[in-house]
Amino acid sequence: MTVELAEYLIGLDKYIVQNGEIARTFFMEIQYPMSFRLALSAPDDLDQNLLLDIKESEKKTLKISLHHQDYSTQNGLLRVDFNGRHFNPIDITPTVPEIFRPFAGQWLDGYAGHIHYVVDGYKPLAWAIPLELDDFPVKELNGREDYIRTIDAFFQKINIKTAITFNHQMRIL
Repeated sequence: MTVELAEYLIGLDKYIVQNGEIARTFFMEIQYPMSFRLALSAPDDLDQNLLLDIKESEKKTLKISLHHQDYSTQNGLLRVDFNGRHFNPIDITPTVPEIFRPFAGQWLDGYAGHIHYVVDGYKPLAWAIPLELDDFPVKELNGREDYIRTIDAFFQKINIKTAITFNHQMRIL
């Protein structure tokens, strides 16, 4: 997986696939612990198989991931983790962006959340930075009441165009 391919796939307009069809609207019933796995379609590039994972652990950690799937692998493209642990690679190659370099060989435990990106020459999503250094609008979770706002922000970041309705009477586009 290359940065160029990851950025291309993230930038594509995507729709949730339900029963083999593109869904223009989708009802998302949030129950706890949350666990969703949704297939996505990108009409501008139908050769791509994309998958969205939303998981909440018993420890109240929330992970929201976009994956590119092919027949043999599932490569992560982007992931946001709240209240989770992550250790960045120790070795810095020239492909590592400057913003990641201060966090080489470090645990990101001391931050409310972090975001993983593809970096050329490394396993997909091996590198992460604290959310406070990224443009992702939700920097921390103050409870489950922040989940819908967080899911909405992630859906916007990855260009989900399906209109989502939640069982908590909140709506995002």
